[in-house]
Amino acid sequence: MVTLVHLSHLANKIRPHAAPLLLLGGITLAALAFYLRVELAFTGGALGAPLDDTWIHFQFARNISQGHGFSYNAGQPQPGSTAPLWTMLLAGVGLFTTEFLVPALLLSTLFLLAAVSLSYGFTVWLTGARWAGFLAGLGAALSGRLLWAGLAGMETTAFAALSVAAVWWYGVKGLRPSTALLFGLASQIRPEGHALFALALGDWLIGHGPWVRANGKHNVRLLAMSLAAYLLVGLPYALFSLSVTGRPLPNTFYAKVGSEQLFSLRTLRETGWLHWTDNPASLLLAVVGLWPTWKRSRLAVGWLVGLPLFTAVIIDQTWHHGRYTMPLIPFQMVIAAIGVHWLVERWQAKLQAPGARHQAIFFLTFTLVLILGAGWQFRAWATMLAHNVKEVQDIDVALGEWLAANTPPDALIAVDDIGAVAFLSGRRIVDMNGLVSPEVWPAVRQPVGLARDTRLTRILSQSSPDFVAAFPLWHWPLTQNTAVTHPQHKVETSTHTIIFQPEAFVYEATWPYVAAAQPGTAVDATFGQAIQLLGYDVDVTNTAVNLTLYWHSRQAVPTDYDVFIHLLDEEGRIVAQVDQQPVEGLAPTSLWQPGDTIRHPLTIVLPPTLPAGTYTLSGGLFNRQTGERLTAVGPNAEDNVVKLADLRLKTQTP
Repeated sequence: MVTLVHLSHLANKIRPHAAPLLLLGGITLAALAFYLRVELAFTGGALGAPLDDTWIHFQFARNISQGHGFSYNAGQPQPGSTAPLWTMLLAGVGLFTTEFLVPALLLSTLFLLAAVSLSYGFTVWLTGARWAGFLAGLGAALSGRLLWAGLAGMETTAFAALSVAAVWWYGVKGLRPSTALLFGLASQIRPEGHALFALALGDWLIGHGPWVRANGKHNVRLLAMSLAAYLLVGLPYALFSLSVTGRPLPNTFYAKVGSEQLFSLRTLRETGWLHWTDNPASLLLAVVGLWPTWKRSRLAVGWLVGLPLFTAVIIDQTWHHGRYTMPLIPFQMVIAAIGVHWLVERWQAKLQAPGARHQAIFFLTFTLVLILGAGWQFRAWATMLAHNVKEVQDIDVALGEWLAANTPPDALIAVDDIGAVAFLSGRRIVDMNGLVSPEVWPAVRQPVGLARDTRLTRILSQSSPDFVAAFPLWHWPLTQNTAVTHPQHKVETSTHTIIFQPEAFVYEATWPYVAAAQPGTAVDATFGQAIQLLGYDVDVTNTAVNLTLYWHSRQAVPTDYDVFIHLLDEEGRIVAQVDQQPVEGLAPTSLWQPGDTIRHPLTIVLPPTLPAGTYTLSGGLFNRQTGERLTAVGPNAEDNVVKLADLRLKTQTP
């Protein structure tokens, strides 16, 4: 009987909100249907995801559901998911099917509907006005970026919904174990949730800390219980991360986060512009709503203002259309609706006629304003979704399918975009950007270019991937070095909206750092007591001498030395030569460590007029800055030059 009474009471509370919530749900689904139609028209009917990251979750989820643990390469534990709770939801899907795309899109859609509904409910709770709640929900439902996220199959909409729910429940109950559990769930959807909980904790301590005499002991106990509830949710993955990488947050956080300056105005400017494009009217109204919202929910205002500032501290530019601050869009709409409510109250007081007719006029006016604000970029974001999906299909999906069909099942692939390549190819991968391969972090922290690729080459040589699937402009020194990478297959796309590279290649790889050397001709020569020349292979053609040197590092060398190879005629004159850092700069001597063995191929092009005869091949090391040669010691060393071989060359045929 009591239960029936409670259910009846609950039904009476929900009934007045059923119509606006159903209408908001219908508007959201209609908007999503329009976006999906634009996408399918552009992709030729192929359903997809606008981010390669979506496929990263699929790979983790498949391995978990198939009993391989939380791993990217099956059986190799790795905390590479920034959204472990989202990954676990998809792993549940994987117990029933190996097709993750449609279920992931349905999940992100459901959480979008939840975020819209929660925006409505939170606003009604703050203002007591259903029409204000409807405005907030409508703004969220028509936000182009939030609709993009709803069809991304990613955790963005889930974090938006959970963060609104947590802030709302905190406003209702304050800091409680139940509130801490909501914040904890949000933190396992996105690591930014930790910052949100820290804000809530700070807000609560200001008014309820142990130093507040009233209920002091009770507050201490409540704080301890809430922290315990939060840790119950968040600690397992943090401990897992610590056990694997020695750091408490996921790999992806450390791989992507990095700033060359204390505060990035570029990031803040780009974030502000994106929130302006969401709905300029809502952003202006949100400014009006900051103060009235602050009086009811300081946390909501602190989060809307604080996350963009925090993001500008930790990264130098926005990612994926500002995906990390997309979950603020519902808060933007909530505070905008509160701004409208505040203005209406002031106008009604001024008119001294707070009737239903005036309220309806205000409601319809601001509804139209919000719709017009959303319409500014509404179709543009639908087109953006379509282009993003097509690019991921043209590049990442195509690479994964080609590798599945053209490489051995046990091949190891070094990859730039890891999601679709790993999931669709079924091959083990090394992530050249460090999202699931923390061993490459020392390289990732270097500027793009030679500094990064030299370190990356050394790191990759240890696992020796068979192939590299890369964007050549991201790794120009590596992909253009024919001694290391050999192009096998090319994919390309016609639009550049999310990947920003028009083409990618699969390269077969030959790595310079090797476990052991077996040169055809052994050499006993030491340079500067630190570098040993073990030997060489040589192949002579009519036009060139192809030489492969094998170096061994006895101890670290702080200087970058160049290798010089001279071809001398019988009078000792240089007729051809090569001066270059080992492996054309990809294996500089300053990176060599004790015990390293380096395979260094190079080619000495013969002059077309070179007469037939016997020539001497010799070489050594020198400092390009000073011109000084490194001391050479050995049976065939003289004047810091080591004689390698006498070669019989033929006259070149025309």
